[in-house]
Amino acid sequence: MKFDRKWLIGALIVAVVVVPLVVKKNRAASATGVDLVEVALQDVQPSILTSGTLAFRNEVNLTSEVTGKVSSLLVKEGDTVEAGQVLLRLDPELYDNAIERESAGLRQARIAIDRQRAQVALKRTQFERSRALVADKLIDRNRFDEDRNQLQLAEADLRSNEEALRRAESVVSDAREQRARTEVHAPISGRIVSLPIKVGETAVPSTSAFAGAQLMKIADISEIIAELKVDEADIAQVAVGQRVEVFAASYPDTALKGRVEQIALAPTIEGQGRAYKVTVRIAPDPKLALRSGMSVRANVFLGDGRRRLAVPVEAVVTDTEEKGAAKHAVWVAKDGKAHRVEVAVGESDDRWQVVEKGLTAGDQAIAGPSRELRALVEGQAVERRDPAEARADEAAGEDGDGDAKDAG
Repeated sequence: MKFDRKWLIGALIVAVVVVPLVVKKNRAASATGVDLVEVALQDVQPSILTSGTLAFRNEVNLTSEVTGKVSSLLVKEGDTVEAGQVLLRLDPELYDNAIERESAGLRQARIAIDRQRAQVALKRTQFERSRALVADKLIDRNRFDEDRNQLQLAEADLRSNEEALRRAESVVSDAREQRARTEVHAPISGRIVSLPIKVGETAVPSTSAFAGAQLMKIADISEIIAELKVDEADIAQVAVGQRVEVFAASYPDTALKGRVEQIALAPTIEGQGRAYKVTVRIAPDPKLALRSGMSVRANVFLGDGRRRLAVPVEAVVTDTEEKGAAKHAVWVAKDGKAHRVEVAVGESDDRWQVVEKGLTAGDQAIAGPSRELRALVEGQAVERRDPAEARADEAAGEDGDGDAKDAG
């Protein structure tokens, strides 16, 4: 029994001394595998996702300036036209009649002037005769004053008739101008992209959307722009000159390069929301058949495009304090151990987070896996994870997602 007691005491001593050393050694040997990313300068491109439509830069909606029935159409949709070319004609009969009517009034005004000039000449002769007679005291002063008054009235009537003549000339000029507007000319060189009016329909001078208001649309198709709608919450971040990638609905995988050219000062109201129109100049691509009115989505890239010190977004750990202030940190691997470093962050995109303070180029940031990142403690032993293991974990995660979707 004594022998057994000695062995028991010896075993306890060994357990107390040796086991902790073995555990410590095994723990040191079993370092946690993590994904390490070197802190370096990166192209960080935060962006705003928005939508809009394409439009030709110079396009004109033609409307009639006078009312009339379309008598002839000289173009068809898709035709190329030159500035000043006659596009359509309206029935001019109504305006021809107006010209004849007003021209008759003009002729009457000229005849009235001729008659009044003769009357003025007569009154002037009578006045001169009366002036000579009153000087010789052959007529009284009243007769002289009466002849002078008659002359003045005749001259006033002549001036009135001359004004009536000028008014009649102006009316005839207006009638001829209205007649000239029955021929619609192309204001710009371009292509007919829309032609809703037809021969026999009545054109009306209006900007409304009812029939006859719009004659046709002409556009210079050599240059196209994107008109985007940016929400009021994001518009303060948009500036002229920023880079934009536009994706037309017909070419969803082709990025059209562009730059912000103009930002509207006043918003457009749609329901309860407000948005600002942002005009984007797009580089021409002759391989694409782009058309006005195509819907597009676009990424407006913010910032100045400088390369800045950054880490993957998944490497940043964010803690929210009681007062609502957020604190950011990054785990870094140094001498085989994990250390938590408080950092100040800046802009970010889908991949990179700018670090403005706390890290230096060359530091080894721990970017995952996420389950290990959440469980790290200060001073924990870590090592770079085998790429094959990382790929296996990613595949397992994807399978798990797929199973969850199937179960759902």
